[in-house]
Amino acid sequence: MIRILLLLLVLPLSVFSTDLDKVRSQFYQAVENKAAAEKFVSQMKREQGISAVHLAYYGSAQTLMGKHAWNPYQKLAHLKSGMQVLSAAAKKAPDELEIRFLRFSIEHYLPTFLGMSKHLDEDRKKIVRLVQRHHYGGLSKEVLKNMLKFVVETGRLKQHELEIINQAMK
Repeated sequence: MIRILLLLLVLPLSVFSTDLDKVRSQFYQAVENKAAAEKFVSQMKREQGISAVHLAYYGSAQTLMGKHAWNPYQKLAHLKSGMQVLSAAAKKAPDELEIRFLRFSIEHYLPTFLGMSKHLDEDRKKIVRLVQRHHYGGLSKEVLKNMLKFVVETGRLKQHELEIINQAMK
């Protein structure tokens, strides 16, 4: 009986982890491919209620639609909508490293004249604090290293933050 109970407790966690691995893979495909982005935004719209991380990927998917749109008005509309969803996800789970990373990475690439990179400092500091506390959520070591490598490559870290991040990547 105890084995069955343990299996029932662990199985959903592993399914959830596998599901997020698939979502991450689809996200990276959607970055460069418009058809993949359209499919991804539809999927994430259906799955946004699963968790705050799924909600953040839905917001990220919307911003990708802005990247792939040709009309400047549509680009801005997708971007605004996606950023609102990302902020809602960050409010829902303020200590979720992956959500902070998604918003940070998207805002990093936004042109400053849009005025939509309001959370860069906040997210950078939060990412460093979470890493310092070893609060990685359900991230695998490989996914964590890739995220942190990107954060380092942005050049936005202060020296003491860089030291914390580099220590975590060892």
